[in-house]
Amino acid sequence: MKRILLALAIVVLSTTVAMAQMSKEDIIKSYTADVEESIELMENPSEKWNAAESFTSFIKKFSTDEDFMKSRIKLTAAQQSEYADLLVPSNFQAKVPFEKEGGEESELFYQMWGEMQYSTVHLDCGWVDSYYTHTYEFKRLGGKWFLSKIVPGE
Repeated sequence: MKRILLALAIVVLSTTVAMAQMSKEDIIKSYTADVEESIELMENPSEKWNAAESFTSFIKKFSTDEDFMKSRIKLTAAQQSEYADLLVPSNFQAKVPFEKEGGEESELFYQMWGEMQYSTVHLDCGWVDSYYTHTYEFKRLGGKWFLSKIVPGE
């Protein structure tokens, strides 16, 4: 058992060292593949979240039309005030890593589609190799999609 734990510790350490030695371009490439895969899955017309009101068509309009976006937000007034800087249409898209100020351990920020179910879809946002800053939670309510919650990260 001790040998297995030691082997696992070595693998984790090796991976961490390898990531630390990766260039910024290599890190971006590795995350870009994951982000693109999440977009492809989210946009798949045969997936259950694209039944009835398609999440794909909803999010395209939600992320480009501010009036539509405002009509589909189910946050309390307090939450809307607290997260006002995040409630901008262009924030609701998956994004490959890009340089952004504010990260403690990384300057690369990305957004990727996370959990996807019939009535729930998450957009996870965070710093590369660090932590999520927040997750947008979309819920299907009465057959229509809404931004129902912003979950703070770690």
